[in-house]
Amino acid sequence: MSVNINIHFTVSQLSDAAQAEAVAESIGELLRDEGMEDQISYGTACDDGVHYVSGETRFPLGITRFGHWQPEFESSFAFAVAEAAPAAKGVIEWGYPDEER
Repeated sequence: MSVNINIHFTVSQLSDAAQAEAVAESIGELLRDEGMEDQISYGTACDDGVHYVSGETRFPLGITRFGHWQPEFESSFAFAVAEAAPAAKGVIEWGYPDEER
């Protein structure tokens, strides 16, 4: 069974622009591996000297076996963030557009 989802993520507690770029690159690799690179917009930003990475789906994604996929994706996302910035904090927010109607 497939579930439609929206994803929004933020990675904070980054030390500088270089670390933000490294995190964005690592997340980009994960999204390419998942075949989602064209479905999620993401990038780095700086607000009052605080660097972060954020991203979100461009449209709802249909995910088959979501209950199995979600924890694996969250684990891979955490690994991608920690690989580039061990002290960073990554948060994923899930949206379920079919339930919001």
